[in-house]
Amino acid sequence: QPFPILALPMIAANVLLLLLICLFAVSGFQSFTVPNSKISSTSSLLATRGEVIKAAMALPLAIVPLPASAAAPPSSKPPVVLVLGASGRSGMSTIEACLKRSIPCTSATRTGSDPFKVVKLDKTNYTPYPSPVDVTDLSSLKAVIEAVKPTAIVYAASASKKGGNAQEVDYGGVKNVVEVLPKSTRLVLISALAVDRPDSQGYKMTNSMGGVVDGIMYQKLRGEDEVRKKVKDYVIIRPGVLVNGKDGGPVEIAQGDYLGGGLSRQELAELVVDAVEAPETDFTVEVYRKKTRTALQKEFEGQGSIIESGGSGKERFKGVVKDK
Repeated sequence: QPFPILALPMIAANVLLLLLICLFAVSGFQSFTVPNSKISSTSSLLATRGEVIKAAMALPLAIVPLPASAAAPPSSKPPVVLVLGASGRSGMSTIEACLKRSIPCTSATRTGSDPFKVVKLDKTNYTPYPSPVDVTDLSSLKAVIEAVKPTAIVYAASASKKGGNAQEVDYGGVKNVVEVLPKSTRLVLISALAVDRPDSQGYKMTNSMGGVVDGIMYQKLRGEDEVRKKVKDYVIIRPGVLVNGKDGGPVEIAQGDYLGGGLSRQELAELVVDAVEAPETDFTVEVYRKKTRTALQKEFEGQGSIIESGGSGKERFKGVVKDK
């Protein structure tokens, strides 16, 4: 409870009176009158001292507590989020979702440019990291983490023509982050549906697109495995097909890689920020709009563990099962 400031004048007066009494008592005065006290004249110094102490003990101390409404609220600091791959659409959407909740966040891009330089939004809690951060380069990762000191890192980077192929970014980049990740920092990894289902149509189509994304599903699974093996505080989110439109109804969360569907990048971003703030940790989930739910393979009909439909915030992942 805060010190009762309003009581200071009265407390000071009582302390001063007590000091004066003690001063007179120890300096040889054999008689001293204290207002409203029972100290009487006496020839005995010891008796006077005893009465002085007794009277001093009887003095009321006026301690007036402050009203409960004036008490200082308990401190609750928001997380500090570092978004890697912030120039991509999923990374930018994640930053916007953070800012909507007044969560401080820093964007880190391969070129060092600010992805929001010409975008109009409230940038009160936003900081663009001014130097290039390449997830394939350990030194740049170490530098940004040391500078920002994040409580959570969102890995939104993925293979691209200029940034590197799937093996370099979706596996190698994740491995690098795991290597330099501070023990007290949560890692939220954006992966993909069906990475555990190589026989599914979605896996086969995505994994064989060729070019820099060739083999991307396999490399994303390797990245996930690095996180699950070595990180103590993580969340892996496997989004479905990313579609247009900000809101398409309740989002469903599932586990087991049996079910999938589609959702927007904005919906994904809200889930990512929920994962940053969630009390639960060390789990993997698939996310999609409820109305788009489909089995990843025909034999998976009726299977899969659905956590919830709809909802948002810190309670979004209540009931998830931790990874083994």
